[in-house]
Amino acid sequence: MQGSLGYVIWTACYLAVLLGLSAYGVHRYFIIYLFLKNRKRAVVPAGRFRQLPRVTVQLPIFNEIYVVKRLLRSVSELDYPRELLQIQVLDDSTDDTREVTASCAEELRQRGF
Repeated sequence: MQGSLGYVIWTACYLAVLLGLSAYGVHRYFIIYLFLKNRKRAVVPAGRFRQLPRVTVQLPIFNEIYVVKRLLRSVSELDYPRELLQIQVLDDSTDDTREVTASCAEELRQRGF
């Protein structure tokens, strides 16, 4: 009796694994079918803006005295019209980062930001 119970358990485990692997294989074939069916469809590119939107870049900073100059320089070099780009520095620093940020912001204002 005990030998036949073990046989039933092993057979059930074998069939469960076989069923799982079969479902995985069928799923893979279905994914390949969908790929082959839809690969010839041309992707429609997104339209272009008639007028570019105004963009605000927010820079959260906390005690980043060694990073803030590079960060502001990098953001100011974004390829976007200056009149539509607004840079906001959110600074809650407790060190000298505020002074460095203020001097960098003044330089950016002089350059047209």
